Amino acid sequence: MASDNRFEWIADTMRVGPDDRVLEIGAGSSPSVAYLAARLKSGEVVAVDKSETAVTRSAKKHAALVDSGRVRLLTAALDDALPGKLGPGGFTKILAVNVNLFWTARPTAALAVVRELLAPDGSLYLVYGYGDPDGPSESPKPASAKLIGYLTEAGFTTRTVSSGDLLCVVAT
Repeated sequence: MASDNRFEWIADTMRVGPDDRVLEIGAGSSPSVAYLAARLKSGEVVAVDKSETAVTRSAKKHAALVDSGRVRLLTAALDDALPGKLGPGGFTKILAVNVNLFWTARPTAALAVVRELLAPDGSLYLVYGYGDPDGPSESPKPASAKLIGYLTEAGFTTRTVSSGDLLCVVAT
């Protein structure tokens, strides 16, 4: 796996552990799935995307991880039906990278679904940025203040982590 500092930073920021159960929302065919799965022993990564084309690409790209049982891919939208498709909740970590649903409008329904899917001590990681964590902050990013307000209204406690061109709002 070629190195991509952005996804290393995300996995480090999430502190993905060997037994974590990780859900990535809007994973597309991103290499993030491999970076998350590389840190697992008995845990799993479940990657969902509403694009069947993206999930098909991801299945080809990550075939060995899917075969190993560490990665499961699903074509699905983040809606009320998603918890039923994934089985019981209990994701220790949920990740969404550059998913505008969270950043551009009030994500009330999406946060209710996330709350249902999270383990009681789980965390949500909302990441935005396209560049390097060690480089300058060059890509435009939405303001995090509104998102933090929405998360707080939904009962989450938040903190913000940033490095270089990456911004992460962590909600617990």
